[in-house]
Amino acid sequence: MKKTAAWFLRVCISGLIAFCLLTLFCVLYYNVPVHYSTIDGATDYSWECNQFYSRATEGFAFGKTNNEGYLNTFDYSENTDIDILVMGSSHMEAYQVAMDESTAAVLGSLFPDRTVYNIGISGHTLLECADNLNAAVAKYKPSQYVLIETTNLSLNDQQLLSAINETVRDIPSRSGGLLGLLQKNQFLRLLYSQLKEFMKNSDQPKTSGSSEHDPAEINEAPQKASYGNEALYTELLAKLQNTVSGSGAQLIIVYHPHLRINEDGSASALSDRDTAAFFADICRKTQVLFLDMSDIFLSRYEEDHVLPYGFSNTSVGSGHLNRNGHAMIADAVYDLIKEEK
Repeated sequence: MKKTAAWFLRVCISGLIAFCLLTLFCVLYYNVPVHYSTIDGATDYSWECNQFYSRATEGFAFGKTNNEGYLNTFDYSENTDIDILVMGSSHMEAYQVAMDESTAAVLGSLFPDRTVYNIGISGHTLLECADNLNAAVAKYKPSQYVLIETTNLSLNDQQLLSAINETVRDIPSRSGGLLGLLQKNQFLRLLYSQLKEFMKNSDQPKTSGSSEHDPAEINEAPQKASYGNEALYTELLAKLQNTVSGSGAQLIIVYHPHLRINEDGSASALSDRDTAAFFADICRKTQVLFLDMSDIFLSRYEEDHVLPYGFSNTSVGSGHLNRNGHAMIADAVYDLIKEEK
């Protein structure tokens, strides 16, 4: 019995030491703050405020969340005059690149006389952003533009109605109790992320992309033509534009599909052009500015062999926007705004 007890004690001590070392390693390798539900409703949740983060699973980046729990290079106060408000998914959140390389940061450098504020956050597709837009505009009062980023333009009738009525189900934050406590350990967070990815890949055919927070955002397959209900699309976009114009701003919707690298080295956009054209036509009718990044991405690849997605530690052209992709979108939005002016 004494030998068994001594063996068991050695195993426990070894396991504890290994756990501590792995946690220490993950402080730099995968250190993601816990997120909490927001009170203002501008987003469904935000990350812990003023918290250091680091990511080396997709790209290599580190930084600190601001006083609201978003990824900006500056803090927000009620006296901050927001000129351009950026909303969207984990692509706009930009955990994968340096803080000064995100779309919002680059756009801010292109417009040094304007304040660009980013509330992009994981899981917030076009549907969630539409649902939260009224609260976001009411809080931040953007005076010039609201930019909503999306990788998908196809919404069914039920989704459109829920967005119009602002009844989209919120993304939950399980940050209380034992689960919230366990999330504060970086190694356990990484294990949970890897387990989710494993289960996702086991349940469906594997694609070349990956997303640790919101796999649904990553469009790795061509969208099928799905024109949907034109009347509902028109009602939704008109409502969004009216909401934004209430603060004196203009709505911009930025759509960016993934690219496929063909066997001959050429590239093609993983999107349906007819669906994009359908959406663009409704945007014109409702006075919403629409930016389709498909041709810009393809042009940059053909001319400079630069891909907007993918990192040195991921498969080629997959996953989230890299610094080239963020710069392409920021440049395109800058040109669009200059052209409109």
